[in-house]
Amino acid sequence: MESQITLVEPLPDFFVEPGVLRPTSASKLLFLTPDNVKQCTITLDLKDSQQTQYIVDSNSELTYMHVRRPYDPPDQPLVVLHRRDFLADRITFRGGKNIKVKHWLKPLKEFSPFPVAFEENGTTYVWDASIVGQLSMYKASEPSIPIAWFQGSRKLVMDGVPTILPAFLVLQPDAADIQDSTVISFLILEHKVRMISKRTELVSGRAIHSGAISATT
Repeated sequence: MESQITLVEPLPDFFVEPGVLRPTSASKLLFLTPDNVKQCTITLDLKDSQQTQYIVDSNSELTYMHVRRPYDPPDQPLVVLHRRDFLADRITFRGGKNIKVKHWLKPLKEFSPFPVAFEENGTTYVWDASIVGQLSMYKASEPSIPIAWFQGSRKLVMDGVPTILPAFLVLQPDAADIQDSTVISFLILEHKVRMISKRTELVSGRAIHSGAISATT
């Protein structure tokens, strides 16, 4: 039976995937349970529900995603994302206008999903995805210094027991200062990364399947 590992301080070395940035003593970790950016709880402590920061819900068709804080009324989420098949996705921040997502999260390269930038309090922040799809965020003025990054959940065997290491988003102080925007932009863009990965796997699978058929004819 798979088990969820109990977090201890400091963060164990095996928590961080090789080659991935390691949190520092100033880092704030937000854990996603489950590792599903469409439907999850985001918390500071896996063992304490009082530490929940956000609740992410989607409708059954996955066309709407609501993000709210625990104290927000259910009918007044922090943000509502409307995903659409043939038209641009739209987003509504509580108290704000309904706008196209691309007018907030602006692609910086033509015909490329990343990098993407948004502005907050006069500062431009940029999300980019590595060659393996790992997201990290930095200030446009300091592109070599990541201030937020994500590590997905992982499975490994510890002392003979299959164990799931939880997914977590790392926020350095500059990202924690704009936590709502960091988290909301992350949820939207991580979903995009996963959809791109699925499409790539589907195309690869079709190519392999077609190759196998060709080899037998």
